[in-house]
Amino acid sequence: MGEDTRYLLWPDGLRPPDVDVPEGYALRTSSLTGRDREAVEGLLETGGWEDGVAPLRDRALPNGAFVAVERATNAVVGTCSAIHEPDSGDHYFPFGGALSSLVVDSAHRREGLGRALAAAATRRLLDAGYDSVRVGVRTDRYPALALFLNAGYAPCILDENDVGRWRDVFDHLGLPFDPERCIRP
Repeated sequence: MGEDTRYLLWPDGLRPPDVDVPEGYALRTSSLTGRDREAVEGLLETGGWEDGVAPLRDRALPNGAFVAVERATNAVVGTCSAIHEPDSGDHYFPFGGALSSLVVDSAHRREGLGRALAAAATRRLLDAGYDSVRVGVRTDRYPALALFLNAGYAPCILDENDVGRWRDVFDHLGLPFDPERCIRP
């Protein structure tokens, strides 16, 4: 990913998160084909992902691609995938899996869908036995960083400069920073 990415890790021993789906919505797995593919492609474009669905489909765990559906319209309004990815490109996480491409349609944000999708993908990776579960988030995506921190993920410290970088993120979010909560893989 790069220097503008912050990694967050699921702490060892922390129980899998509950998947609480907001009223009026449903979560389901998807093969990312047909109408789901079209809807997820649109979501990914609005979220800034240029690679499309194909790389997700190739790396997603079985039953690891999730979509959030608005019950009233049956429209796909969010997505997140649990993927096999021990090598993030610039760091190696042995036995690693990652959350990828969490996007919620702007008209449906602040409803709890992002948290539900992240919980479903996290639980899928933990249930599959991954030793290292992580998410990489660009530093300018403060709402996503807040979502993952509040969901139980911990800041990952990969080099001596990361403590200061994370302190800056926490300051921006208005959250207290505790370096003891950070994980050093």
